[in-house]
Amino acid sequence: MNRILLVVFFLTALTGSFTLKAQLTAPGADSTFNRYGEDFHLFCASSRYEANGSLQVISPNGDKAGFDWEKYDETAQTFVPFDGAVNTYDSLTSEINNLSDGLYRVSINTENMTFEPIEAWVLNNWIEITKTEIPDSTSTCESFKIEAAYEYAPLEVNSPNQGIIPVRNANYEPLVEWYHKGELVRRYISPEIYPPTASDTPLRYELVIEDEFGCVVEGFVDYVSKVPKADFSADPMEGEAVLDVNFTNSSINYDSVYWFFYKDTYMISREIENADGQPVDSIDFVLFDDSPTHQYKQSGEYMVRLVAVKENTTTGNCYDTLYPGTFIKVEESLVEVPNFFTPNGDGINDNFVIGSRSLKSLSVVIYNRWGGKVHSWSYSNITSSDFTMEHAVWDGRVGNGRVASPGVYYYIIKYEGREIDKDDDKGRMVEDTLTGFIHLFRERQ
Repeated sequence: MNRILLVVFFLTALTGSFTLKAQLTAPGADSTFNRYGEDFHLFCASSRYEANGSLQVISPNGDKAGFDWEKYDETAQTFVPFDGAVNTYDSLTSEINNLSDGLYRVSINTENMTFEPIEAWVLNNWIEITKTEIPDSTSTCESFKIEAAYEYAPLEVNSPNQGIIPVRNANYEPLVEWYHKGELVRRYISPEIYPPTASDTPLRYELVIEDEFGCVVEGFVDYVSKVPKADFSADPMEGEAVLDVNFTNSSINYDSVYWFFYKDTYMISREIENADGQPVDSIDFVLFDDSPTHQYKQSGEYMVRLVAVKENTTTGNCYDTLYPGTFIKVEESLVEVPNFFTPNGDGINDNFVIGSRSLKSLSVVIYNRWGGKVHSWSYSNITSSDFTMEHAVWDGRVGNGRVASPGVYYYIIKYEGREIDKDDDKGRMVEDTLTGFIHLFRERQ
């Protein structure tokens, strides 16, 4: 925050008369203070070559005056006229601008009196970031190192009256802060950042340095990420067999991927039980497609793991693994048999329809009360319940299309499911036979 000294008039009693004393002010100064009895006006500069100091003085008695500006020459050890001043002799104020570091003095003359010269120091306080880089050799899969450095104005003056005066506090360390996306990351100049962030585009880290006088400089460095982030989604996550699942790879900053498809959890547990403490390979197969589709032909619960790879020639490849802990659930087999139907042409329950889920094969035979076969259907490679709903159907006709008589019929249904029979030591598929009666109702024509 800029502080500007107000012009103050001092009345000093000297041998019975009053003398007015002017005071130098510094419009736009970032800091104004007195050190060892000398006045300092400090300006924050954007570079070591910038000279943006300014000084102003006002005629102390309100009369128009002449203003003679000088600057101290350390080599000659005397004050010399300041070239940048426009010395007028009929003004109430005078100001000099674009001042470099140094001690300045002004003398004020009016028609009635000459005032004692007044002095003040002007200092341009710069902070300069000299290096911000991330050496490739320090950027690994685990972390990266930002190497940075800065310099600042020494702020030490050679006073003609007191010799060397250090302006800075030797015990004060400038505040150094690194930010990323507005969040504070580290508070030292050359930090190690871990873990590194995956990104397809360079990530900017911003450096802010502030000294004891509130002067600030900002810099930045762009981190080119060497690490990937694995991510994917699966659709659908559950359903009947045969289940086609689309895997969408949404990984970040990768060059290649590995998809690890695991065996059914039940099969893995069985293999562990039978392994007698030996390692078990629970992976069924591996795919390398970016976004594969896999067909699950058997019921069960399945895990999928994705490994994303970022290739790096200098520090070695980096890997990230997503093992989400959620399962692809393929439903167990099911057969549903109705106990009646009404093939009367009204569009309601006109067919005897076998409902199913996750079947591999199905055969249906229907007999009349005398043991005569009136309908049969079988298929050995069923891939969806829609297929059985369309084909495992009896429309209530027999032989050459004659309508079957109302009454009770007997069915025998055999099926093979798409899951392992957990009671079978040989790991065969579930098989079963269902029998029962179906009632055919038909209204009189």
